[in-house]
Amino acid sequence: MPALPFVSVVTICKNAAATIERTLAGVAACGYAALEHVVVDGGSTDGTLELLERHRGRIDKLISEPDEGISDALNKAIALSEGEYHIIAHADDVLLPESLAKLADAAVAHSAAQVVCGRVAVMDQGRLCRMFLPEPAKLMQKMSVPHMGALVRKEAWEAVGGYDRARRIAMDHQFMLRVMRRFGPDAFYAIDDLVAEHSLGGVSDRRVQQGFQELRENLIEAGVSSFAAHTSYLMLLLKSKIARAFRGA
Repeated sequence: MPALPFVSVVTICKNAAATIERTLAGVAACGYAALEHVVVDGGSTDGTLELLERHRGRIDKLISEPDEGISDALNKAIALSEGEYHIIAHADDVLLPESLAKLADAAVAHSAAQVVCGRVAVMDQGRLCRMFLPEPAKLMQKMSVPHMGALVRKEAWEAVGGYDRARRIAMDHQFMLRVMRRFGPDAFYAIDDLVAEHSLGGVSDRRVQQGFQELRENLIEAGVSSFAAHTSYLMLLLKSKIARAFRGA
């Protein structure tokens, strides 16, 4: 069997003192040997840096400096990484034990895939809110590849020019669409395993409408008609409002 690939876990954060330790512990608990953890901090002022320094032995690369947004920070972190693949674990994400091994096994078995993704549990104040299933075939309608549960070839990131700094929220959807257009639908392989937990309350959850507006622009960029893209936008916005009402958000 080929050796498992070297994987870079990428974490970007700013003022994440309340959650960053869970993310660090999750990475450490993965039990994956061929691993580096790259952390890019946007200039935190809430004690995040002190926590990161306390766990410095778990972090292979750490920088803290101002950035121009999420896309800029992600590009900075991935550029620093040395892995054949990377996976994004934001400061409100937790990788589950054995998750990297399962994703890496699938990447070796399906070497043509540029992105290998699994299921992600979306949590609301510690309770399961919904299951984010990897459905790459639906990318032309919505964000259907959970990037916090996706192992991505660095070559694919390079081939599509990284994350677009013009996108403030839906850069992950745009990135996955560009990978699909560059490499075709076979660029994705989904496994039926739960690989991560994602907690609501981040930027995309606070600025839902802006995220869906950017998603609409992503679809148009990918060749979807303006009418179909706007219909997807309205449907996603409606579903989000209903879900938030049930959550009492």
